[in-house]
Amino acid sequence: MMSPNELHELLQTLKGKNSFDTNIEQTKKTIRDQLVAYRSDQPSPPMHPYALIPYPEVRKDIVFYSFLNNPSKPAIAEHEYKRLKLSWESLRKHNSDIEVRFCLDGCTEYEYNIWLALCEDNDIKMYPFHESFSADLPNAWCIHRWYNLALWADENLNVLYLDADTYINGDIQMVFDIYRRDPVYGREELGFRHDPNSGISGEDPRFYLDLVDASIVAQGGKTEVQKYCLGVILLNHSSHRFFNTENLLWYSDLLERIHKFKVFYSIPNYRIMDEFAFWVLMSKLSLRTSLFGDQDVSQTFLEKKHEAHFNPIVLHYTTKDEEKFADWAPEFACLSRSEEEREDSDIGGGGIYNINPMMREELAMSMW
Repeated sequence: MMSPNELHELLQTLKGKNSFDTNIEQTKKTIRDQLVAYRSDQPSPPMHPYALIPYPEVRKDIVFYSFLNNPSKPAIAEHEYKRLKLSWESLRKHNSDIEVRFCLDGCTEYEYNIWLALCEDNDIKMYPFHESFSADLPNAWCIHRWYNLALWADENLNVLYLDADTYINGDIQMVFDIYRRDPVYGREELGFRHDPNSGISGEDPRFYLDLVDASIVAQGGKTEVQKYCLGVILLNHSSHRFFNTENLLWYSDLLERIHKFKVFYSIPNYRIMDEFAFWVLMSKLSLRTSLFGDQDVSQTFLEKKHEAHFNPIVLHYTTKDEEKFADWAPEFACLSRSEEEREDSDIGGGGIYNINPMMREELAMSMW
């Protein structure tokens, strides 16, 4: 077996000016051989020995949101306010009891009071960001959610993290009640192996997906994990405690190295590099990762199964399909934006254009 560094060096031969000297068929075989153990090893049981309290211990179910304001882009905060108002009001429509926590940073006193009033209207507990977070971190616009989990490191919790672009269509407690067995649940990112919405094309689409796994192994991954979208993530059995100082330093360092092209990154979308880092961390920890049922957590608007009977518990309508959601009913029309406004918001929020040096032509990625 190759070491992670040796595998990484092999992957790097697929990019750059020297890639045309690479024997593609032999490289494919070698990489797939290296993935056999990764896809065979059993992940640790749900009660990972990493300082977690045994399952019978009582845990509180909480819902968690987080938002970092960009002072130079007030339109982003205005739109996030609309999204969260819709998400919170829909959640409270079906469940008035569950505890909901919201972390907020980067606001003036005036802005803070506006958010506080919305929280009070929906019985949401507001928290400041954890002191370990810095806006100078790579992908700071989105990774604050993991740093803020340290606020509750001493609590026994099951934590359901939700992005603002979510609409709650049923009792959110059902998510906790149905998905209890494993430490981590989510929906797979669009275009990956278990996603029912989007496929990939190309000469060898299976190898495109193999390269994602190989990238994880090359960064120290040990067991196969789901390739989650991070908009709706359930962390059971106090597994939020894995987001400690040591693991987050490693996580942020990986993002830093991706930014500097020191990591083989096979995904043609730099906006989800924080997701890739999350997958690697879960794999390094050998956590058991499972999927939400498609009937319960719906990703993008509108998935085919809900065209005739719309009944998910959580709809993560996503920025990609937000305009469709805004057109669905008058109560959602406030979310409508022009294409220019949407693009400006993506850039202001930390979006990164795909500037990845392409692999040789016959391996050109086409996940989206």
